[in-house]
Amino acid sequence: MDNHSDLAAPPDGIPVSPPAILDDTLGLDLTTHAEYVGPTDYRDPILLDLHRPPSALTARAPTAPELARRLDDQTIFIVRADEAVTSEAQRVADLDAIEAAVHPLGRTLVDLYFRIVHPSFPILHKDVFISKHRISHRHFAPSLLAAVYLVALDWQLYDSVLAGSECVPDAASLERLAEQTINRDMRRPKLSIIEAGLLLLQRHRRPGDHGDNNTSSRAFAAQLVAVAQDLGLHLDCSSWSIPSWEMGLRRRLAWAIYMEDRWGAFVHGRPCLIHDDDWDVRPCTDSDFPELASQQELGAAVDMDARIGWDIFCAHIELTCIVTDVLRTFFSLKATRAAGLLDQIGIAGAVDLAQPLVVRLRTWYAALPDALHLRSKQRGKLCANGSLHLAYASMEIAIHRALLRALTPDTSEAVRSRVRSAARSKLQVATELMASLEPEHTAAFWGRAAAHQAAHVGSLGALLWATAETAEEMGWCAARVDELRWALRVRGSAAPFARDALWLLEHDIGGVGVVRATREEPS
Repeated sequence: MDNHSDLAAPPDGIPVSPPAILDDTLGLDLTTHAEYVGPTDYRDPILLDLHRPPSALTARAPTAPELARRLDDQTIFIVRADEAVTSEAQRVADLDAIEAAVHPLGRTLVDLYFRIVHPSFPILHKDVFISKHRISHRHFAPSLLAAVYLVALDWQLYDSVLAGSECVPDAASLERLAEQTINRDMRRPKLSIIEAGLLLLQRHRRPGDHGDNNTSSRAFAAQLVAVAQDLGLHLDCSSWSIPSWEMGLRRRLAWAIYMEDRWGAFVHGRPCLIHDDDWDVRPCTDSDFPELASQQELGAAVDMDARIGWDIFCAHIELTCIVTDVLRTFFSLKATRAAGLLDQIGIAGAVDLAQPLVVRLRTWYAALPDALHLRSKQRGKLCANGSLHLAYASMEIAIHRALLRALTPDTSEAVRSRVRSAARSKLQVATELMASLEPEHTAAFWGRAAAHQAAHVGSLGALLWATAETAEEMGWCAARVDELRWALRVRGSAAPFARDALWLLEHDIGGVGVVRATREEPS
């Protein structure tokens, strides 16, 4: 048993000082939360300046119910004490309940999380989290602590203590605690709420499971976007009077929220919640991810290389920016409504619109470093590259599904043949991608969108089958769907995203079941 994971809580009534690294932070203070004041807010910044504290230290522990904190010439926040909106005693009780649910394996789970999940989904600041956790589990928002423990449990076989333990923490209990506490934590929004929400959204659960669980819903994602904007994550924080490491953390969180919004809009067929006109976040750079330097200095042995994980995260961001334009061009209401853009330009115009997007996708793919190619996996380490390649394939498929829908009875045979041939080619490539995934790929971290991205592959096969004009083409499409189904089946027990994708295809209305049923009918 990992004895050092038994973190003793401080005696009741004895305060424990937070780590010094939290000094002057805006979105991570344990006792206050801050709200961004937007340009049209009735609270004028000039008047708010009259309520500014004499120092940043005062802002971290205000004696007044509200104080203003100016970050630069254009940005000001209202800082409030947490105690004004929710009970500190309740927060401590929640944290103690969460820690009790995993005792004595708290530190083991934290270490496991940072070994496997964090490298390719770097939404936490590792040093800050571990520094706080080493002092006391009471230094967190309850929902974040529960979310980290819960996500880490998905990789329990990768830790010798957990794999051999007869008393593994109950995931269902942790999940209930996470759901209860995040609703309370929303009243005192901090960066930790965004972190917790993003982690809960990535968990793979079959549609219909935990039907009253809002953490898997589009509505909850919309809440997170709203909270992120309250915290000013949509703004450029480069000139703010906050620690440089918090700037990097804010950029990572901002882009993680942006990706969640765009891919959520894609997989659910909904409008985007974040508008590019109101997005002013700089691209991430290596300086935003301090683990790159620390791993090199320590020569740490990890399950996934930090450099590769960071490159995957940044490549996902770049791909998501292309997703934005694909959604706007082919799936917005302006484009798809009756007599909308696509109706007006017809299939020839749609093909013209697709060309520059296809070129951008291919350029993005060609620029991937060798380490991010699917074949590039290191012995004894997990490889999260698969999620990147599936996301890319799903975007190519999205474009070709849009072109197939644009075909009409009046479309010339030459154009129809070219569009369908290109779509079949993408279906073949995506199916082969799923069949090529090895254990090192499937056991790595996959975001929640992956299940829907894989289901989109089957959807394209079903669409081609349903619109095929010959029995030969129908048979070819049905064979690809069967290959995809098999690839998901043999990987489903080890890869939750594959299990969930198979469920989507087999059970949802409009899935691929009809393809199989028709194909098996006797001639």
